[in-house]
Amino acid sequence: MGKRDRNAVRTAYVTLRDLPGTRVMFWVVDECPYCGERHFHPAGNLRTADPSEKLGEQPAACDPTRTYELLLPPRPKKKTGKPERRKERRLGKLDDLDDEKW
Repeated sequence: MGKRDRNAVRTAYVTLRDLPGTRVMFWVVDECPYCGERHFHPAGNLRTADPSEKLGEQPAACDPTRTYELLLPPRPKKKTGKPERRKERRLGKLDDLDDEKW
């Protein structure tokens, strides 16, 4: 494996939170890829702004010369086992009713 490019833009996963008692929203970086600390980036007004417009490449709060890309965390994969479990239950019920097993 090659070395990592130090100048490459790193990703930071964020969550949207509002400031209690105000109409201001913030994107919260729980763990900065550069310093490991928590940072806040303003996302706009609660009523009029679209917070997703502020996602993307932003300067890091710990070092404005560096940038990271604000992204939503990946969604967990859906479980695919439910239809398979249903089939197994149906087959099990049918097997119980077979005349051969009487």
